[in-house]
Amino acid sequence: MRLVELNKEKELYEKRFIDLMCYCFKMCTEEDFRLDWLLSTPDRETILGLLDEEVLASCITIPYKTIYIEGKPVSMAGVGGVTTASTYRSGGVCSRLIQEGLKVMYEKGAVFSVLAPFSYEFYQKLGWKWCYNNMQYVFEVDRLKRFKNEGHISYVTAKNEQELKDFYEAYIKQLNGSCIRDDVQWGKRTSKKLDHYTVLYRNDQGQVEGYMIYKIVHEKLQLEVVEMQYTSMKALRSFFNYIYVHNAQVTTVSIEAKEHDLILDVLPNPRCEAKLISYMMGRIVNVVKALECYNFIKEGTFIIQVEDDICEWNNGYFKVTIKANQVEVQQVQEKPDFKIDVRELMQLIIGFKTLKDIDKVEAVEWYQNKEHIMELFKATRSEVALYDYF
Repeated sequence: MRLVELNKEKELYEKRFIDLMCYCFKMCTEEDFRLDWLLSTPDRETILGLLDEEVLASCITIPYKTIYIEGKPVSMAGVGGVTTASTYRSGGVCSRLIQEGLKVMYEKGAVFSVLAPFSYEFYQKLGWKWCYNNMQYVFEVDRLKRFKNEGHISYVTAKNEQELKDFYEAYIKQLNGSCIRDDVQWGKRTSKKLDHYTVLYRNDQGQVEGYMIYKIVHEKLQLEVVEMQYTSMKALRSFFNYIYVHNAQVTTVSIEAKEHDLILDVLPNPRCEAKLISYMMGRIVNVVKALECYNFIKEGTFIIQVEDDICEWNNGYFKVTIKANQVEVQQVQEKPDFKIDVRELMQLIIGFKTLKDIDKVEAVEWYQNKEHIMELFKATRSEVALYDYF
């Protein structure tokens, strides 16, 4: 089989790509895939395929994104559109293609990779690890009758959509792992084709303090909040009032939120259907750059041994020096202080787990200086959230 970057020769591979995507993903239409193909350019994403003579056996899409880690923008490569023709499944074809994709990500300068798994076990074998959670709350809309509007809520239009984008980007800088969105991503997220409506909340001074994207599912008599961010409790209480005024149309509300949301703290009765949903997986593509992203809490030096059984460039010993809020990482051949797998290192760097958490599950092998090194790392988890999919 030969490896091909399909979207570098778009006319040649268009039909084969769309046919395979339509076969594997019935939730989208041929029109959807054709539009994605037209928007696909090599600077936005790489579409890799394995061809057996003229048959497209498998393909993946690698979109290039930027996420925030500790307030710093970092290059990330997503993984989506993972498809394999039925006659080539269970033969390692998809695994081989993803490993080739990791080489492309590294060459393109990606530090991390994020994906929504069809199987956590499959992607964990390839170096990804569970790194994101979502919360889902479902309760009767009448629970919200006590809330009042404490500002001004309006639909997002062409005139104020830039305010939505500005608020979102400022907000996600406070989180780890959230994507900067371009106009195409915003178009998909707020698409009327998905029956999505988007509203902004402003305080009495006219400042935007939140937004909400929702849909009304008439057959379930439910209002579904697919995304809601806010920087004040006034905004949250006002969104609750806004949801309640739909009580003639719906009987329940479903809210998708990040793991650290304050919804239950505001509800007068917190007893509801609250569900933690394991979400996306992350992977380190470049260990040196990933270690440089971490905000260590003290100055110091240590040597970490990283094991990566897929990406040989990540496999080795790395000396980390923290001084004057700068992190310098060098690959060395010296005795390490501890050893960690690249999978658990991903959870640590993004802040989904602390070093103490990872040590508790016996995923760190210590050689020396444990107490000193523990003091360099944060003792609390970061707020990790992602509202996009690939």
